[in-house]
Amino acid sequence: MNQNLKETIHEAAAGVYRILVPLPKNPLRFLNAYLIRGDAAHGGRNLLIDTGFNRPECETVLRGALKALNADPGGTDIFVTHLHSDHCGLMKKMASAGSRIYCSKADGDLINYATTPAYWEELDGIYAHYGYPSRGKTNMENHPGWEYNVREKVNFIPVDEGQTMEYGGYTLRSVWTPGHTPGHMCLYDGSKQLLFCADHVLDDITPNITVEVGMDNPLRLYLDSLGKVETLDVRTALTGHRRSPDSFRKRIAELRAHHIARLEELIGILGTRAMNAYEAAAAMHWDVSFDRWEDFPLSQKWFAAGEAIAHLQYLYGEGRINRFESEGVYFYSRD
Repeated sequence: MNQNLKETIHEAAAGVYRILVPLPKNPLRFLNAYLIRGDAAHGGRNLLIDTGFNRPECETVLRGALKALNADPGGTDIFVTHLHSDHCGLMKKMASAGSRIYCSKADGDLINYATTPAYWEELDGIYAHYGYPSRGKTNMENHPGWEYNVREKVNFIPVDEGQTMEYGGYTLRSVWTPGHTPGHMCLYDGSKQLLFCADHVLDDITPNITVEVGMDNPLRLYLDSLGKVETLDVRTALTGHRRSPDSFRKRIAELRAHHIARLEELIGILGTRAMNAYEAAAAMHWDVSFDRWEDFPLSQKWFAAGEAIAHLQYLYGEGRINRFESEGVYFYSRD
């Protein structure tokens, strides 16, 4: 194995290999894809968990890593944790004719819907309802969810809550954790205290929580899902990005505290006047390298506005703020 591949592949647990897939020009920098190497006692098939963007840089690294791990595409199935293109963009290219591609029904349906302009038009309409400005064309042209995603529909095997699958000596139970996306799924082996948590729990960054087609209070769902995985006995949490947390429950407490602080920040911002979500996002603090909201790239404004929407909708749902509609746009206020 050459030096570059040695830096790309790490055995994260017995027979489980983390593959660092580059995400060019993206602040996340890398995706953690995982390969569970099959064994004869469990049918010999491998399981690849997530894939990276549909970009040649991602494909070259992932194919090289699978070859180094002797993971024949013909003997490898794919589990897609959720609909975002950094996790699912390459799935069609990495699959062979005999590969099974697993995904929750909710996110599988949205992945297939997102191959059409109708999805992006609907999503643009949702954002416009919260004050995101129209630029005369759909935002899909600036969104990595379109640019680097699969472009044709996928024949998924839908995965339900509590379903189990066996790969490489692991008995993996699916855990539905909506919030980051409507159908986000984790995989849990209770006997090994191992959780593949994808983007549900991340260590040194916080998962993006934003509205999505069919999901208008994502933060409520996300906080409920945090409580759900908090009950699991987890010694090893394998995340979708960056490093694994040293303490799973401590990290959950930190994520919960982060969102509580965000909610209080928005309460303070709304103390001045009624605002739509786009206006509120411009007034929030963001840990980015840009000093002014006007300098944010369009994609970053999109994600920031989505987070503002999620937090405002949560506050509205809890009865802590009011909401009214004016000329087709929602506005929020404390009075």
